[in-house]
Amino acid sequence: MPADSSSVSGHGQTVCVTGAGGFIASWIVKLSLERGYIVRGTLRNPDDPKNAHLRELEGAQDRLTLRKADLLDYESLKEAINGCDGVFHTASPVTDDPV
Repeated sequence: MPADSSSVSGHGQTVCVTGAGGFIASWIVKLSLERGYIVRGTLRNPDDPKNAHLRELEGAQDRLTLRKADLLDYESLKEAINGCDGVFHTASPVTDDPV
């Protein structure tokens, strides 16, 4: 019988959430932390005050790291995702190029 979502435990597993400051991604970060996952969140600017709410989530002090990543920079994404057990890709690239 499959377990319901409330019994899922991520103890010892690491997930990456791209665009962690976004509305949906913030909820994924919150729920992942509540279930015991170690979370790596990627952001364009981890020090931006608008992302402070992530650091205030329960479990964030011990199991959340926020990393600078650019979706158009393969190496920054590779570094953030490498070694993770799962990835929630919710980010969208931002560019000034009108094309």
